[in-house]
Amino acid sequence: MDHTTTMSPGAAATVSCGFLGGPDPSSLPQIAWALGELADALAGLGVRLITTADGGEAVAVSFALGASPAIEQIAALSAVDLPAAPDSFAIFAGADDRMHVYGADIRGLVYAVTELADRARCGRIVPRAADFAVPLVETPAARVRSISRCFQSDVEDLPWFHDREGWRQYLTQLATHRFNRISLTLGMQYNYPYGNEFLSDVYFYFAYPFLVAVPGHDVQVSNFGEDERRRNLESLRFIAAEADRRGLDFQLALWTQSYDFDSCPAANHQITGVGPDNLALYCRDALAMILAEVPEISGLTLRVHVECGIPEGDYRFWKTYFEAVEGAGRTIRLDLHAKGIDEQLIATALATGMPVTVSPKYTSEHLGLPYHQASIRQLELPPAQDTDPDERAGRDLSTLYSGEDADKHAAKWKFSEGSRKFMRYSYGDLMREDRPYGIMFRIWPGTMRILLWGDAALAAGYGRNASFCGADGIELCEPLSFKGRMGTGISGSRTGYQDDTLAGSHDWRKFAYTYRVWGRSLYDPDADPQAFRRHFAALFGAAGGHCEAALGSASRILPLVTLAHTPTASNNSYWPEMYQNMSIVHEAPYLPYGYELFKPARFGTVGACDPQLFLSPAELAMAMHRGYDIRKLSPLTWANWLDRFATEAAVELARARAQVQQPDVDVEFRRLSVDVTILGAIGRFFAAKIRAAVFWELGLLSCESDAADEAIAQYRLAREAWAVAAEVSRDVYLPDITYGPHSWLRGRWDDRLPAIDLDIAEMVRVAAERRPSAHAATGLGRGRIAQIHAWSASQLHPCRHVPPPGFIPGADLELSCAPLGASPHPVILHYRHVNQAEPWQWLEMDPVKGGHAGRIAAAYTASPFPLQYYFEIRDGAGSGFCPGFVDDLSNTPYFVLPGLGRQKAERPNHNNKEQLQ
Repeated sequence: MDHTTTMSPGAAATVSCGFLGGPDPSSLPQIAWALGELADALAGLGVRLITTADGGEAVAVSFALGASPAIEQIAALSAVDLPAAPDSFAIFAGADDRMHVYGADIRGLVYAVTELADRARCGRIVPRAADFAVPLVETPAARVRSISRCFQSDVEDLPWFHDREGWRQYLTQLATHRFNRISLTLGMQYNYPYGNEFLSDVYFYFAYPFLVAVPGHDVQVSNFGEDERRRNLESLRFIAAEADRRGLDFQLALWTQSYDFDSCPAANHQITGVGPDNLALYCRDALAMILAEVPEISGLTLRVHVECGIPEGDYRFWKTYFEAVEGAGRTIRLDLHAKGIDEQLIATALATGMPVTVSPKYTSEHLGLPYHQASIRQLELPPAQDTDPDERAGRDLSTLYSGEDADKHAAKWKFSEGSRKFMRYSYGDLMREDRPYGIMFRIWPGTMRILLWGDAALAAGYGRNASFCGADGIELCEPLSFKGRMGTGISGSRTGYQDDTLAGSHDWRKFAYTYRVWGRSLYDPDADPQAFRRHFAALFGAAGGHCEAALGSASRILPLVTLAHTPTASNNSYWPEMYQNMSIVHEAPYLPYGYELFKPARFGTVGACDPQLFLSPAELAMAMHRGYDIRKLSPLTWANWLDRFATEAAVELARARAQVQQPDVDVEFRRLSVDVTILGAIGRFFAAKIRAAVFWELGLLSCESDAADEAIAQYRLAREAWAVAAEVSRDVYLPDITYGPHSWLRGRWDDRLPAIDLDIAEMVRVAAERRPSAHAATGLGRGRIAQIHAWSASQLHPCRHVPPPGFIPGADLELSCAPLGASPHPVILHYRHVNQAEPWQWLEMDPVKGGHAGRIAAAYTASPFPLQYYFEIRDGAGSGFCPGFVDDLSNTPYFVLPGLGRQKAERPNHNNKEQLQ
């Protein structure tokens, strides 16, 4: 294509294109759709796309689907290696100055063509061959790049479910930005409602009778008619067909398999005609009917632990249920949620002959940093048999939503709260290299729900870790997931804006950059930054780069907070984006945090989601008080990171504001500016509150009043920061943004201030009461206070180390490390199988010429799991780590080695699209 084409008056410029080698594939619906997108983008520039019979010399653009002698010869002349992997593509200028667009398969060509359309729309110029003098050759890093679109509320979600034009635009956005799967998620409104007093809106919760009337089963739904059921099925058919037309796999997620709402009188629908005697048969027959009615369904996602309504260990239900899959007459991927799963259930799924994936949560029910946490919390391990029940942390066999009769349901939790409790919030013991199933990680929507997110660095880190230990990829719960959950739907826009101009016509449009960054980074973590920058350049011109930098820095704040400070792994209790304040001074009540913490539980005693790498404020205070070395990441280290990210975001936002015309009027800039400001304020709040907690915990140990005074001062700084978020949000967001019925799952930033003020007042009061028995800081105490204020360590210690390509199972593994700088300090090798059910091991490495050396014994490497390891350099009072964390936190702070020479299990291809070579 050539953007220099001139147009005579009354005539439109044209660009000719054709297909090179083999039959014309433009009749394929996915290719026809992609060409339509390109034609529409060019039409916006006054240019008409004309398709000719072939891709010969007469055309400006030649397309090629799959390898052929013709395209291979042209590529060879241009020194381009055509990729062959699924979903790959290449765009390059040929020796004949024409543009050549190649896709290894249908989806690859769709990506190539939509890349041209995106450049035309964002850049307002026609892409030309010269733009690809450096060829664009891309191959996906992650095989699965999925978005989960969650239905939570009949009030908030039925409008988008039936919005056909909205779906066309939404699915186009996903395909353009290299997602390859859309998962329509039903039945996730509640954890199964044993005695759940909050259960009210159950639309699509037990989804089958809302979609089909199954012959032979007289199942009825109250307050629901046949016309509505027919409309629901028609919408489902439409969504699936439109996804397929764009080259997206369509996954139907059915998270609930039971029905007994009769003990919940507030439920807006009751279901009759299904009971214990026919539940499995009904679910099987309903699923079979849905699969027949919607042939584009290529996969099912299933919650298989007790919260789906089926007791754990009830394999008979699943064996019956899977008969619908076996009889579908096509390949249906089975994606099984990992919590509560065991080998027998996996084997039951594998017996269907279908591709099976197990999908653990990436980082609890939240968005953390991109690496897979190095450990899980102690309370996620099965309790020791001799542990006093009163000393156990965690929920044991009761949950946030269990009623008074919870005991009669206890046996139904035999794995997820018992022997396989370590599967709740991470990958557990799934990563063995001989596994016959795939693994896909799911990022849950606990951390961020309403504010903008977009950091290319962190997203690239996720892209690199999507294939961790051979995993298939990632499913991301869409922004705004869980809005209106548990019966809290409110009519109007899901975005929570007071101003309709900010809300826009479709809620997902606010997050256009979020989708762009996620999709393209999961596809290619090393993507050309222009793929992201052209979005903000189109919106904000010269200010676009500053907007990108501001949002990027701000977007690192909440993932860091979530990982490093985790009062609970549950999204139903912990929402750091709109944080319910936890007392630094007093023990936490049972809800929202105390039920999942060791006692005494207060802010300073809260540890990390990854306790192998991070210290709590109380642990740091204890180390300082007793003079111990600080051998994990100090909370002061990551508090400094928060301040740095908040400062960088504020500086870049100010630079952007200076260059944006009418910044207080521009809708896109107002959205970005408000959210970046709120995120920065949250960062400063947590940074100051963490320091306040360190001082307070130190004062409890030392009985020195100076530490308490410092804690009060820092807490007041935290309050000032939160007040900024409160003030900025007050005139922009609604006063009651609902993600659940509890006070900590709804509201606005300003209604969190009273709890902060109360705790500061309590800190002042308690400090005053203790002052007569306290004493002024000694020289040692003043030194500790000064050390806290002056803390600037990154705790990153660079080393010379080249990881080996792998290890031989059953043989010793020799590792060496040479810390940079003259360091006489000990070096510790920390290592573990990639198995969260196991503890980490360590050994002190031996000094050798040029560094340190250590050996992992053959008995330990004789394992079906990969190995992970990192180095601790005990440099004075505080350890440094290799690889540690880089400045943008996008890297993995440990090394991973596969086992060499062992037999890997064969697994079916998870890509259902026809691969045309």
